[in-house]
Amino acid sequence: MPAVPVEPYPEPPMPVPPQPDIPPVKEPEPDRLPDEAPIPNPDENDEPPRVLSRFTPLNSRISC
Repeated sequence: MPAVPVEPYPEPPMPVPPQPDIPPVKEPEPDRLPDEAPIPNPDENDEPPRVLSRFTPLNSRISC
């Protein structure tokens, strides 16, 4: 019976060198007074949703 060729064992991977500690990036504070809170846009959700057409195709899941 012929000898089965055996592949050599792979070398273990090299250890990863230690990485230096990098401090997290800090965002600058916005220019405003400490007692001011950001207010939402007043026009954002005041209107009801707009419907483009009252026509609804047959077999549609959309209802007006």
